[in-house]
Amino acid sequence: MPLINKRTLYSTSRALHIYLSTALLFLLILFCVSGIVLNHVDWLEGDKSDGQLNTPIPTDLLDKAQQNLTTLPALYPEIEAYLAAQYGLTKVKSIEWEKEDALVMLDYPLPAGFAFAELDFTSGELNLEYQTGGILSLIGDLHKGRHTGEAWSWVIDISAVLMILFSITGMIILFQNRKKRLVGIWLTVLGVATPAVIYLCWVPQLKGVS
Repeated sequence: MPLINKRTLYSTSRALHIYLSTALLFLLILFCVSGIVLNHVDWLEGDKSDGQLNTPIPTDLLDKAQQNLTTLPALYPEIEAYLAAQYGLTKVKSIEWEKEDALVMLDYPLPAGFAFAELDFTSGELNLEYQTGGILSLIGDLHKGRHTGEAWSWVIDISAVLMILFSITGMIILFQNRKKRLVGIWLTVLGVATPAVIYLCWVPQLKGVS
């Protein structure tokens, strides 16, 4: 490889390594801390709280429903829009309808909790049951991407790719430094071998099956 290409590679890698370290600072800390939390799930005991809210269904929505209670499914989009605007609930998991009691029930999974909305179009009441978690439960679910939506899923994927690039540029910079190259290579080998040995020797595994 010509010298100019090596210089370009090293200088580009150094710049990327620096800027990636600053761009990923928050996410690296977040995923490291949340990884520790997930390794100690007992810390999450008592980290969640339950709540309940009872409030009247909006008049316009109630009037439309009571005109013909047998066609409540036609109002699902308006019901979802109301819950999204009023309570920020946007990712419904399921909607159920009890025709005899004129009940519409919506289930919303959330990071570190859930929300369950029951709209009673006979009494005109909305009963909202919910569970919220503390910061430890929240960052644990953010780490796993549990009920976090598509946008956060992209954050996880993109940050993972950037972390790989961050590691590769670090290795490239290491090979530029002849004095520290050998030590760096041995530490890399140690970093690969240590978790591999621990996994093979001490992590429970199923054996003897096809």
